[in-house]
Amino acid sequence: MLRATRQQREADGMRRNVSIGTSFLLAAVCGLPGAGAATPASASAPAQASTPAAAASAAQPSWANHRHAFTVRLIQLSPEGVRGFYENMGYPQPAVAAIAGVCVFGTSIHNRGKIPISYDVADWRAVTSDGRQHALITKTDWLARWKPDGVGADWSILPAQQTLQPGDWAQGFTTLDVPRGTRLTLHYSWREHGILHHARLAGPQCGSDAQP
Repeated sequence: MLRATRQQREADGMRRNVSIGTSFLLAAVCGLPGAGAATPASASAPAQASTPAAAASAAQPSWANHRHAFTVRLIQLSPEGVRGFYENMGYPQPAVAAIAGVCVFGTSIHNRGKIPISYDVADWRAVTSDGRQHALITKTDWLARWKPDGVGADWSILPAQQTLQPGDWAQGFTTLDVPRGTRLTLHYSWREHGILHHARLAGPQCGSDAQP
């Protein structure tokens, strides 16, 4: 029983460290609330210009749709930044190379409505200028890809499915397999009272190592 308790504590510690690491990366690189920097109730408040997060946000391209109860914000990340994050978190090199080789956005979602909202990333699509639709690589997909590399858990990718209560927000990475520098329109959906809603976020561009 003592052994199980110790294992559980180690697992909880790993989850907490990775979660904090993800939050701080989003805060430093994306201008999103860092660990302990905001509560769900205050997450929608605009960052003040004097904060480090605001300075990072000013230098990092981002795109947001605030016209609905379910808001989505994507922030451009460079492959170098993504690689550095996962290397610092101790991921195996094959796993690091895999995610650094795709398009990665820092992502913040927020339920600004008065009823619960649920979503499923597997239903979202990115449409490129040639009209092709690209499915996002979900957290479930990444765990399957990383399994041969020994990665059995992850808290950096945006949860594949989730229900957000009123005022709740969440952060993580969203990813897709398109060339660096690709510009796209994100078609995303969510449910309120069982009713499916659709929206678009036009303009996000995948990062590249050679940032302007």
